[in-house]
Amino acid sequence: MIFLLSSISVWVKNCEDLAIPDEEKEQLHAFIDQLYEDMDKVSGTFLDCEGSGLYLLQSTCNHSCIPNAEITFPNNNHKLVLVAKENISQGEEICTCYLSECDVTRSRHSRQKFLKENYLFTCGCVKCLSEADQADVTSEEEEEDEENDME
Repeated sequence: MIFLLSSISVWVKNCEDLAIPDEEKEQLHAFIDQLYEDMDKVSGTFLDCEGSGLYLLQSTCNHSCIPNAEITFPNNNHKLVLVAKENISQGEEICTCYLSECDVTRSRHSRQKFLKENYLFTCGCVKCLSEADQADVTSEEEEEDEENDME
């Protein structure tokens, strides 16, 4: 299953590339944060999912929290492109990240929990293995999200 980026997330990504003064950039970030907060109240966690599709070749790519490739939709349509993020040796497995940009920065426990609940596996990538000695605690952001959901 591949999730397509919404037009809002494409716009936000383009905003990051704007050459504007720091003060304006701070105001823009505050506006974007508020926009996402307001949209989340209406649309929930599937904000960036405008659809899904099954792509035979790309669906064979396994997950890694430190992927060597990423899936893009360069023309914002149904055509998918798999792009290497680094040199990939012949015979090396091509991995993409099944997590959002926000989720991949969370604690190992939070990432593992999400992958187990949504993809039915436990990640054994280099990042997760290197963090295996960390306590099984939930990221602060996830705790805040859960508290907000209860309100």
